[in-house]
Amino acid sequence: MFVSQHSQPPTQSLVELIQLCGGTVCKSVRQAGICIGTYSGRRPEGSRVLSEQWVLDSIMHLKRLSYDNYHLE
Repeated sequence: MFVSQHSQPPTQSLVELIQLCGGTVCKSVRQAGICIGTYSGRRPEGSRVLSEQWVLDSIMHLKRLSYDNYHLE
């Protein structure tokens, strides 16, 4: 996944949290299937833009939650 520079909590904090939980974070949105936080640039077709809350809720529930309630588009 890719974490937007405009994310809240701050990008670096969210990246560290994702990595500590076993997730993989890409440096480029073109490499990612999921973008976390608002992102207005070009991105690969079929990729998802999800709210930061999806990451936090998934961690709290100890599993990857459905994307349904977290889309930002």
